[in-house]
Amino acid sequence: MLFSTYFRALSAGKKTAFVAVLAALSVVVNCFSIDIGASNKIAFTYTVCFFAGYLLGGVPAFFVALFGDVIGYLVNPVGVYWLYGVTLGLYAFLMGVVMNVPLGKGHRAAPYIKAAAALLLGYALVTVFLNSLINYSYLMVFVWNGAPTKTFLVYLGGRLAFQTIVYAVNFAICVVLLPVLVHIGRTGSKNRKTPPAEGEGERVRPGVHDRPDNP
Repeated sequence: MLFSTYFRALSAGKKTAFVAVLAALSVVVNCFSIDIGASNKIAFTYTVCFFAGYLLGGVPAFFVALFGDVIGYLVNPVGVYWLYGVTLGLYAFLMGVVMNVPLGKGHRAAPYIKAAAALLLGYALVTVFLNSLINYSYLMVFVWNGAPTKTFLVYLGGRLAFQTIVYAVNFAICVVLLPVLVHIGRTGSKNRKTPPAEGEGERVRPGVHDRPDNP
């Protein structure tokens, strides 16, 4: 769960390269996100986090998401940067843990059931709660000067009216591309080298000294 079976099967060099590629993709989607006011954003960062979580596992995915968000902000600084890299990292970690739980292994529907559970849980925990709370705090300090003009629940309703649509698009992309990820993961697992069982090592052809003496 913390590290996927596919990721563990890779060599050290391939692990580094794969993490670097996904981190670079995370930077790209963060750089090209579009802010809609102070509370909403059009972005595909959740999709990349889902990919990273499924293929790498929770721990590598966390750092892919965190690195992508931090570097993306440094390249294209918009608004005030508050903890979003951490919440996005937590989202990727959650995707990695849920998607790599060995539940219903071998069943065709298992990846889709886990994907639905992971994406819905990520929506509730990160989009609805954590990111909304951070955005509300941002407005309190920098826009409303400490005097809230809206309660949190009123603000949440307005934010989610738009942000749920953005998340639904990310959700759909993840589900559509899930068969590709499943294929990659299964191929990597099949190609994993396993040591031979005891007594099944390479047989050595007998030499002259191993033959019985001639009568």
